[in-house]
This record gives sequence, C-alpha cells and structure tokens, in this order.
Amino acid sequence: MNAKQQAIIALVLVGLAPTASIFASFGSGNGLAGQLAWFASKLWMLGLPMLWHLSIDKKAMSWSKPTQGGVAVATGMGLVFSIVMVLAWLLIGESRVDKDEFRATLEPFGLTVASTYIAGAIFWTVGNSVLEEYVFRWFLVEKGEVLFGPGWATISLSAGIFVLHHFFALWFLGFSLSANLLACSGLFIGGAAFSWLYVRYRSIWIPYITHAMCDVVVFGVGYILIFG
Repeated sequence: MNAKQQAIIALVLVGLAPTASIFASFGSGNGLAGQLAWFASKLWMLGLPMLWHLSIDKKAMSWSKPTQGGVAVATGMGLVFSIVMVLAWLLIGESRVDKDEFRATLEPFGLTVASTYIAGAIFWTVGNSVLEEYVFRWFLVEKGEVLFGPGWATISLSAGIFVLHHFFALWFLGFSLSANLLACSGLFIGGAAFSWLYVRYRSIWIPYITHAMCDVVVFGVGYILIFG
C-alpha cells in the first residue's frame, strides 16, 4: 500500500468519526448511551492518530511547540471572528433557532443545568478544542498534504470534514436549515482559517487560540438560549 492509499484510509477512519459520534449520541435520544458513544469517539479520535503516527508513519511524538510565531495573528483573527459571530447571531440567527427543541436535545445530557453547562463549556473550550486541532489541523491536514500538498485543496478538505459533523449537530439541536447553512458557512471559513494557521505556523496551539476564542462566543450564545 502506497502513501496516498494510506492517507485516504486515515482520512476516512479519523475524519468520519466525529460525524458517527453525533449520530450515535444526539441521534440515540438516550443520555447514557449518547454519553458513552461520545466518549468512545473521543478515545478513537485521540488514539488512532497517535497509533498511526507512531506505528504506520513511524514518526516521533511531538508537543507541537509554537516555534514560528503566530500568536498575535491568531489572537487578532479570533477577535474578528468573535465580533462577526456575535453580529450574525443578533441580526440573523436568533430568530431561526427553536429554543425549546434546543433545550430538549441537551436535557438528556444534563446540559440544561447551569453548573453542568458551564463545566461542559470549560471542558469543550479547554479540552475538546485542543483535540479538534490535534485531529482536524494536525492529522487530517498532514494526511491531506500527502494527497494534495500544503495548499488550499488540503485546507478546504480539512475545513469540509470539520463542518460535516457540526452540520448534523446543529440539525439535532433544532437549527433551521437556513440558520444551519449560515452557521456552517461560518464554520467552513473558520475551519479553513484554523487549517491555514496550522499550515503557516506548524503548531496546533496557534489555531487553538482562535478556536478557543470562537468557542467562548458559541457557548455564550448557548447559555442565553437555555437560561436567558
């Protein structure tokens, strides 16, 4: 099996895991089963890229230290995205989300309790976003580069896979099709920006800065939807 064939298999096995997780968790309608499916998917997303990197690519582990700069660029990008997201929500998105369906979808997972929601928001912003950068920016970008090189084709591929599971998550959360497509357009732009930051600076911690800032806005909006 050549390197391109291996890259395609890696992209499928890792890239589709988040989408499968959404259907297994939100789609099940069962809190415990959904939580177990979600947890299993996270183990898969963490473990398989690491195993692939060590056993198949035969490369050493790295903490992806940001040695080429990029902190100021990522912070500035995060501020711009955050402002745009807030304005888009206020002007367009707020009237297109079914708040009752949103709450009903989250209730089996305990996320309609304020303390649980805040704890979850902290986990997603501090932990899950790092995992997503590890998967979507490091692993999937580098596998995409085997197929297409370090250009916009790879960046678009990573961003498209990043959007896929978000589309289904927003669908289950009660977003109208128009609101979902609007959000996914923003997610694609964001995912492409995160991937560009990784390609430019070769550290997952640089796009994570931008990603985390956007997550703060997302969970702020979610808090207003549930408790506001």
